[in-house]
Amino acid sequence: MKRFRFDQRGTRFRIYQQAKNVRGFAAPSTIHVGSRPGTIGPGPSDSRIRVIDAKGRRPRKWKLPYSDSSSGEPRWRPPYPSRDPRHPPLTARRGHFDHVRTGTRAFSAANAFATVRCVLEIWEHYLGRRIVWFFRDAKRRHLEIIPRVETDNAWSGEGFLEFGYLLPEARRRRRPRPEWLCENFDVVAHEAGHLILKSVIGNPTAAKKTLEYRAHEEGAADLVALVACLHFDGVVERLLANTQGRLFSRNMLSRFGEKGRDSQIRSAFNSATTWSPSIAKAELKYDKHAFSKLYTGGAFDVFVEIYEHYLVRRGAIPPRLARDSKSASATAIDADSPSATHRRFERLRQSFEAHFARNKEKFRLALLDARDDFGRLLARTWVRTSPEDFPGRDLPRGNNRLPYSGVVANMIAADRALGGRYETIIRAAFLRRGISPAPRRP
Repeated sequence: MKRFRFDQRGTRFRIYQQAKNVRGFAAPSTIHVGSRPGTIGPGPSDSRIRVIDAKGRRPRKWKLPYSDSSSGEPRWRPPYPSRDPRHPPLTARRGHFDHVRTGTRAFSAANAFATVRCVLEIWEHYLGRRIVWFFRDAKRRHLEIIPRVETDNAWSGEGFLEFGYLLPEARRRRRPRPEWLCENFDVVAHEAGHLILKSVIGNPTAAKKTLEYRAHEEGAADLVALVACLHFDGVVERLLANTQGRLFSRNMLSRFGEKGRDSQIRSAFNSATTWSPSIAKAELKYDKHAFSKLYTGGAFDVFVEIYEHYLVRRGAIPPRLARDSKSASATAIDADSPSATHRRFERLRQSFEAHFARNKEKFRLALLDARDDFGRLLARTWVRTSPEDFPGRDLPRGNNRLPYSGVVANMIAADRALGGRYETIIRAAFLRRGISPAPRRP
């Protein structure tokens, strides 16, 4: 399969490729979506996506979200009523949308639309087919995006994406400006990932959505964002420069929804296992976000080991250095003293730094190779996966089924279909977390 390329003949937008308060990403970058200039309508809108800049009803400045912010239950559903208040739709200039000034409502609309289009195009490339929305019917032909609503969260649902805002801490008594989540690439890509996963895997009724199903979707949506952001040259270059090529670390790739150097929504570089107290607590509280760390962490370990496989294959690092480089879960299992762990990390840092200085281009190519292999692996895994792979935990006595064992079995089957290069890596990464693949269904 050829590498994905953005169509340079397409329509221009500017988007923030990471949160704009992350160093190096304060200014938006120009990207192209795969539609000929002049074919994207006001909103922006196309045959599958429509942005509506909804107004709030007085005295509110912004629309209330479709979903209740406290319970997550839907209040009402799209389409947004044609008679309800809205701001004028954004229109193209000479067929493009890259003229829009940052900090405006119009920029929020353009950024949200273009980010969702980017994510769709990337994952349709890996899936090898067009994604048909799971909610599509006579009334809902479009995905409706409302870029600014009155909430401190972001929401995806049957036919819509909505984005709220966060208020940074006030400084020197100035009124803080809201940080709109529709301008955070990870957040928008994650919410779009929910819709992609439901469209590929299936969307059972709420009563049939087990904790494991919901947690897998949260973790997989993070992976949708992870793979997507690696298609921007600026993200790849800064990631490698910041880490010196050592990705088993806390970095801009492993931190999702990053808002600053030490602030993120979730981290893929984690040591969660089935016997971790935090995972037991998450299961008891039905906390899908915390429970997702098992799957996200294992999958991230697979990705980094594929990347290091390519580093060795390209001669960028010796095999010994790849063997010494360990995931967070493997480091936790070793249970060395903090001082010994710190010394080992320092040796690894120095070794990666030396090899990266001599082989920057090989590191970059290894990362792109791993991104593409991992993207194909995930796409093939999710095509094989159905809601039945995530049963509830109230199984018959004697059934020792582990969480995520069904999707791990599907990942191994997907790898075999792709040539069978990474089965050992997949098994080891998840076994370290206490997850073994389920027996294959006939």
